[in-house]
Amino acid sequence: MTLRTVIDFGDLPVFEATTYPTVLVMRKRAPAEEHKFQALTVDDIAVVDHLPEVVRRQVWLQPQASLSAKGWSLVRPEVRALLEKLRDRGRPLGDYVEGRFYRGIVTGCNRAFVIDSATRYRIVTEDPQSTDVIRPWLRGRDLERWRVEWSELYLIYVPWEFLIEEYTAIYDHLKQYQGRLSRRPEVREGRYPWYALSRYAAKYADEFGKPKIIYPHFNVETSFAYDDRGALSNDKTYIIPDASFYLLGVLNTSVVEFFLRQICPSVQQGYMEFRTIYIEQIPIPTPTSVQREGIETLVRKILDANGQGPQVQEWERELNALVYEVYGLTEEEAAIVEGETTSDSRNTR
Repeated sequence: MTLRTVIDFGDLPVFEATTYPTVLVMRKRAPAEEHKFQALTVDDIAVVDHLPEVVRRQVWLQPQASLSAKGWSLVRPEVRALLEKLRDRGRPLGDYVEGRFYRGIVTGCNRAFVIDSATRYRIVTEDPQSTDVIRPWLRGRDLERWRVEWSELYLIYVPWEFLIEEYTAIYDHLKQYQGRLSRRPEVREGRYPWYALSRYAAKYADEFGKPKIIYPHFNVETSFAYDDRGALSNDKTYIIPDASFYLLGVLNTSVVEFFLRQICPSVQQGYMEFRTIYIEQIPIPTPTSVQREGIETLVRKILDANGQGPQVQEWERELNALVYEVYGLTEEEAAIVEGETTSDSRNTR
């Protein structure tokens, strides 16, 4: 099919139901090799009343060959050129970390395994050795840029091969949920005992104990936090273990937010979906030793300030400037980055 026009309305309420409307105008024949179609993204519902006029004024031409079967990204020519430059200047994050992205733990029943401070105190008082298997617990909502806003929740970490009879207080706590836990399909199939977690990260559990970058599955901005307390996290989070302050610094800059806004699916209210297939594409540039030292120094300052306060904003501006330099961006390209992080360019699925 030959596309003539694509107009993406994102999650605007064009219809009463929650939808992601897109207007497609096409011709039933194969496109020419260099064919370009008219593209437009709309972020104001008022545009609907005078759409033809807006199309004439704001539409851009985009090669049909730029669309992938994995997803369509409608981006202006200057934005597309900058994306290509960033990819050329950096190594894909997936290669950079050797594929070490790990999803959080699936409990199968949060009510049973996730406990508050008071419950932890009671269990540990009854059986002090319970501290061995009760770990700080993080959720996607607890993660902000740079920092973790821990809600003082804990996870009772019970692998499939766990010797529950050696931990009487934990057994007594879980026993009250036995009926619900036993109804899980995998338990009924005999894959693991009723008192165990559904998915406990068997192949990479030790990675949670290392200093790590942790980020949520959904957010309106890039939110790569740093954790060095060995916290476990839920299945709406991902971790990158043994990560450097340099990498953390790059990931929390405007360049990476710009990049992700062009390739990540946009869901309701401006949220992006940070699946590994998108995060692994982030290009990580190679700095000089001086550049690396400068970036890491700023990151340490920001972490020491817990990512908050007026000084942090100034340090983030300095960090952005340093990272623009590492990527080799011009002033015009830096202006595109900072403009597009709040623009209407979006990824359509």
